[in-house]
Amino acid sequence: MDERPAEPAMRERLYRLWITRADELRAELGEAQAANMLHEAHQMLPTLPGRRAVLLTLRRPANAPAAPGAADRMTAPRRHPGDRPAISERTPQ
Repeated sequence: MDERPAEPAMRERLYRLWITRADELRAELGEAQAANMLHEAHQMLPTLPGRRAVLLTLRRPANAPAAPGAADRMTAPRRHPGDRPAISERTPQ
């Protein structure tokens, strides 16, 4: 597990930038994408104070095969109405 102490402050700056430049976002990305980003910014900003950000990496030992039925990939993110399909959300393996 790796601590990421600067991440909450970075996200706060990013979300505030989105909000202050909302008109530019709409012009550049379109109304739907800008609305999604602004919704995220308004929803997440209040949760950032005191937030602990970590990166957790799980590894299976090379000599330990996966048990039958074990998950070996992350599940796909949930889609929300109005979301555009992503080009690709898979990480090359």
